[in-house]
Amino acid sequence: MKTVDLDFGRFEFYPDLVIGTINEGVHFDKKLNETLRNNIVYHYGVHHPIGYISVRENNYSVDPMIHLENKKFDNLCSVAIVENRIYGMSSIALEAKFFKPGKLKSFITPEEALIWTNKQIENSIRNKELKYQLV
Repeated sequence: MKTVDLDFGRFEFYPDLVIGTINEGVHFDKKLNETLRNNIVYHYGVHHPIGYISVRENNYSVDPMIHLENKKFDNLCSVAIVENRIYGMSSIALEAKFFKPGKLKSFITPEEALIWTNKQIENSIRNKELKYQLV
């Protein structure tokens, strides 16, 4: 595991997933999203399937439009959001509308998010293998 501390949060890079915690008071917009995405590409390359788990323990805002860009990021299999505050749940439904259908989901515990994310990564790898066999 490699930890990357950026001005706006801490990110843990595991073999197939990133767990991110955004700092208190940050507005996570397209610019910050691009910085994070560049770090992910630097670490994993452009073809390695990964999942992202956002642990929302701090109070910050997210521009839901970032997911329109993230949707184009082919190796990003899924986004799991760990949120146990009621008021944070309402924004997740909005965010999901901008990402790949069924691939952005909220969870109460990190363990649930990890199980789901690992399944999404496995499915993505299996689908890519089938795609290459058909070609």
